[in-house]
Amino acid sequence: MPHIDVEVLTPFTARFLEGTNLTPAERSEVLRLAQGFACKDSAAAANVSPETIRARRKRIYRKLDVPGSGELISALLALSLRMLANGERVEPRPVATQQPGEQASAAASPVAAMR
Repeated sequence: MPHIDVEVLTPFTARFLEGTNLTPAERSEVLRLAQGFACKDSAAAANVSPETIRARRKRIYRKLDVPGSGELISALLALSLRMLANGERVEPRPVATQQPGEQASAAASPVAAMR
């Protein structure tokens, strides 16, 4: 299966994940999920077991309050289309990580903002 270039997805994913309490590993997994990586491929890329990726994805869905990858990708796509429609400049940037000690807002689910 072809993968979407990470340079294209990174700015959208970074905006989508702003204000969430995902760990850096979970943020990277969201990016791989958006690229279309299967659990097995994502595990190989992250150098962990497929079971670790499955558990990580479950935590992501719970933290973002989504039932699964379909709704997560749908919300990410909706945000990226709105950004492009508004004429926002899209420049590659790293996915922002939360610094230790920072407190993310409890209602900061990017998917909840889409509803």
